[in-house]
Amino acid sequence: MSSRVIRFLAVLLTALALIPAGGLTQPAPDRQACAAGEAEAVIGQPYSPELAERARRTAGAREVQKVEPGGAYTTDLNADRLNIEVDRAGIVTGLHCG
Repeated sequence: MSSRVIRFLAVLLTALALIPAGGLTQPAPDRQACAAGEAEAVIGQPYSPELAERARRTAGAREVQKVEPGGAYTTDLNADRLNIEVDRAGIVTGLHCG
């Protein structure tokens, strides 16, 4: 057997060893991701940590983030994060997940 074939087989066997026992398929999520529309009742209210937590629970999100005008925020998308947009006066103007 040539060294090229042996190297190929070694790489193939290594790759196969790294595949999880359950295969390559992802299990279905146990719950639905963040649903911002479910928490729309907070729009128009003054932002507070208590309001943010209530909106997070209502939306089914795992995280919550306050988004202020001119603020610096993470650019990663996270389907389990509720973003609460506020205006300069601290009033909730919108909600979105991501």
